[in-house]
Amino acid sequence: MTTVYIWITIACVLFAAEIMTLGFALLGFALGAAVSAVGAWMGLGTEWQIILFIACSLAFFFGIRPALVRWWKERESRLPKTNAEALIGRTGKVVEDINMDEKTGRVQIDGDNFRAITVDGSRIEAGQHVTVVALDSTILITKLAE
Repeated sequence: MTTVYIWITIACVLFAAEIMTLGFALLGFALGAAVSAVGAWMGLGTEWQIILFIACSLAFFFGIRPALVRWWKERESRLPKTNAEALIGRTGKVVEDINMDEKTGRVQIDGDNFRAITVDGSRIEAGQHVTVVALDSTILITKLAE
């Protein structure tokens, strides 16, 4: 019965470590340990417990993990953009000439005023509209809106 507790302890530690790491790297081993705990509880010998552990871990890594990773990436792409990420692709009005030589340039988007530069280093006059293509910390990297 002590091997059941050992496998359960291993499974719990691996589950906890998986929560902290993300990426589903330790989840397969945790599931393998949980299945081995069930095997130990059913009275299987140590060699069968190890075989269960290896088989379940391999089945997870080659069968379930790729589907989980794919699902996770698709989930992230469906999540709404927030904070600064939401500015990429938006159009704003230049309120101060964007001039890389003089290190000036401000763009207003939804009433908020941001420091801005252009992708190609070109000068854009105040009053024109620009599209945000990227961010560099708090500076918007823009191009003339089409």
